[in-house]
Amino acid sequence: MMEQYRSIQKTLPPETILFFRLGDFYEMFFEDAIRASEILNITLTGREGGAAGRVPMCGIPYHAFQQYVRILLDKNLKVAICEQIGDPQAAKGLVERKVTRIISPATYLDEESKTSRAEYMTAVAADRDSWTVAALDLGTGDFFVRETTRERLFHDLSLLNPREAILPRALEQDQPLLSFFKEGSPAAVTFYDDWIFAPTEALRLLKEGFSLASDRAVPFYDRPLALSAAGAILYYLRDHLHSALGHLRLPTLVESNEFMVLDRQTLKNLEIVSHLLPCIDATLTPMGARILHQWLIHPLLALAEIHRRQEAVAEMVSRSAGAQGLRGLIKGIRDVERTLSRLNYGVANARDLLQIAGFLERLPELKKQMALFSNPLLKEIDQAVQPSPELAGLIGRAILETPPMGLREGGMIRDGYSTELDELRGFSSKGKSWLLEFERSQIERTGIRSLKIRYNQVFGYAIEVSKPNLPMVPPDYTRKQTLTNAERFITPELKRWDEQIAGAEQKIKGLEYELFQQVRGSVLEQLASLQRTARAVGTLDALCSLTVTAVQKRWVRPTVNESRELTIRGGKHPVVEAMLPAGQFVENDTQLDGEANQLIILTGPNMAGKSTYIRQVAQITLLAQIGSFVPAKLATIGLVDRIFTRIGASDDLARGESTFMVEMIEMAQILRSATDRSLLILDEVGRGTSTFDGVSLAWAISEHLMQGKIRPRTLFATHYHELIQLESAFPNGKNYTISVKETPEGIVFLRKVVRGGSDRSYGIHVAQLAGIPKEVTDRAAQILEGLENKQGKR
Repeated sequence: MMEQYRSIQKTLPPETILFFRLGDFYEMFFEDAIRASEILNITLTGREGGAAGRVPMCGIPYHAFQQYVRILLDKNLKVAICEQIGDPQAAKGLVERKVTRIISPATYLDEESKTSRAEYMTAVAADRDSWTVAALDLGTGDFFVRETTRERLFHDLSLLNPREAILPRALEQDQPLLSFFKEGSPAAVTFYDDWIFAPTEALRLLKEGFSLASDRAVPFYDRPLALSAAGAILYYLRDHLHSALGHLRLPTLVESNEFMVLDRQTLKNLEIVSHLLPCIDATLTPMGARILHQWLIHPLLALAEIHRRQEAVAEMVSRSAGAQGLRGLIKGIRDVERTLSRLNYGVANARDLLQIAGFLERLPELKKQMALFSNPLLKEIDQAVQPSPELAGLIGRAILETPPMGLREGGMIRDGYSTELDELRGFSSKGKSWLLEFERSQIERTGIRSLKIRYNQVFGYAIEVSKPNLPMVPPDYTRKQTLTNAERFITPELKRWDEQIAGAEQKIKGLEYELFQQVRGSVLEQLASLQRTARAVGTLDALCSLTVTAVQKRWVRPTVNESRELTIRGGKHPVVEAMLPAGQFVENDTQLDGEANQLIILTGPNMAGKSTYIRQVAQITLLAQIGSFVPAKLATIGLVDRIFTRIGASDDLARGESTFMVEMIEMAQILRSATDRSLLILDEVGRGTSTFDGVSLAWAISEHLMQGKIRPRTLFATHYHELIQLESAFPNGKNYTISVKETPEGIVFLRKVVRGGSDRSYGIHVAQLAGIPKEVTDRAAQILEGLENKQGKR
């Protein structure tokens, strides 16, 4: 058996723990046992391994493997499930075993996902300066390909945040890419030989995997890198023995010009996923939560689609009672997309079927409510929702209300669904009644009041007699099993009934499993329609979420057009406002365009609200381009193709880069990549070096943005008061400041953005507010006065 274990282990990918089935346990041996016992916190024991001597060993009950697998996957390990293929009782020697599948971080479907976000596996293909990323969420079947550049590659991967990455060996020495998957977005990485990424091999796999008759049926048949990346994912699935892939959607090519570009810094600096998403997420289903998340990190560039979403939200806002009615019908729907994937993959149970039935039962009323709306997008969703009362009825007739988790123990099919099953259950029930009568008769016959009929999986039914009563046992009892305090016996009559009852119960379990598979098959016959319906309900849920946010927070519909105007009246920071008591957030206006108001220099003291203000402009812009209403009294947003942020920095010690170096690298990328349609949010550029160097760089960068060929709309918050002089030299630059009020007790932050510049930072006042001892701030004021006088004399 140890040789069998070793031979199987040698065939597995690196970083794979082998779960080796032994009876009711999955066992691990050798180095797998040592590693797994430490991670899973289970006891490490040993077992005699023949020539190998005593080998390390640990194990888990086979029926509890899910919780243990998840822990290993979270460590970016894989788990190979090795089952007993042969019948242990029939085997004369070694039981035949085989790896039935290899579970990896992005391919685990055995239980409901703990996250409502997509869990992607990605594949990267490259050729000189051209790069392509393919992404698959196995749980929902979403599959797409995106062409990119080296510069944008890491930003695209950041948006996907993959659990796994598949790379060609040609990229094995690409340190920035490897560092990203290790640090920037930790993922399990698998390398494959370059031939696996060959476009011809990939095209063959795609045609075979999706039963396509022609090369042209693949949406990107003429794009070699797209084929390479998508094909590598299909090869990986086949290589890991994942064959039930009927729920996968044919991969599509996502054009890069469809969405606003959000790089890693912008995602982090604007807190898009961590704070902005929770601020607008009122979804009630996992499908809706996934869609809203995707909308937020992929703002639209197509005006028509932005307007479609806006109009849908606008109608639901005007009919808020109807929208609440829809939410009432959506509430409580489980993750139907992942449930369908689990059913197709063969790891679902009877409770999953009930989830599908419960979902289907809501659809007729949902469509009735949807009919009250006239918006084209809502009508499109309505058409995609396809009720199936016949399928819901089938599941309801077949499956008990509270079936067990397992599939092989029976107890999941209703009485009356199958005549054959009812007959077997009748016989089994009759047999159990006979056993009770037989037990009563044997107590009367022997006078042993403690006599019991017991069942054991190995020995079957037997008569159990405690040791003190053994002298009273009749001579026709045949000893079957010896226990510590009792003996078990059999009689010819009991043996005959035991065989009949056991046979009936085995048949019941087998037949119930067959009936479950038949019902499952009926669901899978409608898989594509059910997937479309689940996606439509998720989209409706996301739109309802935007509606609820707009109504509850009193947000307004922005005007989004192709101009370069960015006008906001009474704008608020959506996240900060939600954290404050009602009415306390100070509203502010913004006026940006590509001409007279192209670049704003924003000055003012620390803690006055400069960073909040420039971030809120970016967040309002982003919300507008996902089709959401926005926190303002009025907003006109000319399409933004990319939001750049340069806000704060920290040393990158791993690469030996200082704060200032990180700042300049990010600034260089912004200056290279920005277009006239971009929005730049700059906060304290140049502060990581000496004052004169910093002022000089900030000044030169501002000049470049105002007089260069590319003039993006820019908000520049700074403490370098010298920059306010730029307004007099450049007609497209404007000074704004955060107003403060000086009182005898100190300063009061008014949080209001007004025209003009500030020539003071109020740093010492802020230090006083922070609690710096008075003797320190008084001394600082003396030093500041001396420095200012000295500079004035110069």
